[in-house]
Amino acid sequence: MKVCLCAHITPLHHHLPVQILIHPSELNAAKGTAKLTEKVLDHCQLWPGESADDLAPLRQHLADVPAFLLYPDEQAQPVETATLPPHSQLLVLDGTWRKTHKILQLNPWLQALPKLSFHTAPQGNYQIRKAHREDSLSTLEAIAYALEQLEGCDPSPLYHAFEALKQSQLAHMPAEVRTRYR
Repeated sequence: MKVCLCAHITPLHHHLPVQILIHPSELNAAKGTAKLTEKVLDHCQLWPGESADDLAPLRQHLADVPAFLLYPDEQAQPVETATLPPHSQLLVLDGTWRKTHKILQLNPWLQALPKLSFHTAPQGNYQIRKAHREDSLSTLEAIAYALEQLEGCDPSPLYHAFEALKQSQLAHMPAEVRTRYR
């Protein structure tokens, strides 16, 4: 173990349960933010998998519960104006755009869920990973913004842990590599 971020974890108290569907290849990614998000949030669970069989336990967990998928879609409600019914759950896909799209394609039940998206997404600050899209956010940033808009909660515990992750990653990079990420 090279890094411990425990000192930078402050619990974020919120009401809306967050379910993160994490692509299996992201489970042990040092730069990934899903596990860090799970450590900060009160009501968050990771669900590794890709196929319908992998995610069957999640479907069972969500039985008879209103669930909303945070994913860009023309029919999506903006989080800035959405009001969710009581006992709702927020589902978030974690992985590259290609991997999350594959999860979505392999799971028609996910496609059928009502979607939430951002009308005005914040500027991403995920400087330790290259993004191929201008509007890319890390899983942590997307969840922080969604919870801030949907519940009015202060996402600073998430951003504090995120900054610690970024700084630890940058500190372990050779100087010539680090300059590419600033």
